[in-house]
Amino acid sequence: MKKIIVSLVIMGFLFSVAGPPAFAAQSDTEKALEIIEKTNQEIDEKIEKAVEKADETQADFLQELRILEEGKELVKLNEEKNEVFWELQEASQVEKIDNKKIEKLIEKSVKLDKKIKEERDKVEGKLLEIQAETADLTAALLTAEGTDKEKIAKKIRKLEEKLSKKGLKYQERMEKYTNDLEKIINDVYDETLEMSAKTIKKAADLGVEAECSWKLVRFADRWVWIDPIKVVGW
Repeated sequence: MKKIIVSLVIMGFLFSVAGPPAFAAQSDTEKALEIIEKTNQEIDEKIEKAVEKADETQADFLQELRILEEGKELVKLNEEKNEVFWELQEASQVEKIDNKKIEKLIEKSVKLDKKIKEERDKVEGKLLEIQAETADLTAALLTAEGTDKEKIAKKIRKLEEKLSKKGLKYQERMEKYTNDLEKIINDVYDETLEMSAKTIKKAADLGVEAECSWKLVRFADRWVWIDPIKVVGW
């Protein structure tokens, strides 16, 4: 009986000495894993928001290019034509087809086609008019003298500015889009890298080894390596 009591006392003593550190270590590991999981979730959320913002920035840029290329009115007409097309698709796929609705949509589509052609002809006409005027002035410049020559040269420069204006605007839009997109990418890259570094340090202090686990993410038309955290061991 005495042996049993002594054994129980010894076991109790060993448990009191060895037990708490073992449980503490387990608690630290769990805490570290929770911190890593939470940080990875936050990183994913920030990446998702940045991707959405990048896609919106790209969509706005492409819309601006369309307007520069076609003009606001032509873009608007093409958008209306696209809406009519999808309405026709839906109307022709329902169980009970409404022929009157389809006829009206077809009629609207034909009218839009006519307006689109007129608008395109108008834009082309303006460009041809400027080009023709520039050619005439250039020819006149060859025979002009003195003040007349200076006046003609000034008119030519103004017409050339009109022709190059679109190219200049395109360049400005392209630069703005590039800068905006790079800022979105750099901001999320720097922020998530800092979050990873801080969490890796916290995990190390708790006895868990972790490292950046790079993954490729698409931001509009760019691909970038971003850094969630991967547990290596403990």
